[in-house]
Amino acid sequence: MSTFQESGLRFDFDNYWTVRKYDTHRFFQGFSGVGLKGVDFIAVREATLILLEVKNYCKRQPWQLENPFERISEAPEVFARRIAEKYLDTLQALRAIGTYYRRKWGFRLLHPLLLHWPGTRSDWAFWAQVDAYLQSGQPVVAVLWLETEQEQAAFREVLQQSLETLLEGKVKAVQIRNLKTKPYPDGIRVSLAAE
Repeated sequence: MSTFQESGLRFDFDNYWTVRKYDTHRFFQGFSGVGLKGVDFIAVREATLILLEVKNYCKRQPWQLENPFERISEAPEVFARRIAEKYLDTLQALRAIGTYYRRKWGFRLLHPLLLHWPGTRSDWAFWAQVDAYLQSGQPVVAVLWLETEQEQAAFREVLQQSLETLLEGKVKAVQIRNLKTKPYPDGIRVSLAAE
């Protein structure tokens, strides 16, 4: 099981998932230097590639007076554009990473083995699996994990529609999830992180 903490939440991915915390990965560091944004996690499982962005707009500290959600609540379309940019930039970066690896003769030689090697043990295997997934035209799922104090159904509906429009033709599906959304994606458990 792979466990990560992000924005006050704990994400547990079972052993069928191969996951990278993309926004701390060395590749992201290089791409962010040229202005590309990125999602928090890239996760692969059999025929599923998820780009997972996490936003927690709940009060997480007792000293917080204002509701952090108020910063985005009045302009869901603007917020959607910022989030969509992360997904689009990540997809662009994933294609560049695939091209980078396919140019390496050692990678090409080992490619058939890397596709069956656990991506949890090898960065090359992880990127080979992601690249093969994208090269085959398999659909990508964009998941936004959005925590707010109250449900915010109207905001989520506008956000969902905006993201689907902005990402049309680039991802198969857009999912907006939170701790109250059940069931979670197969093999992923999410809980509040221990303080």
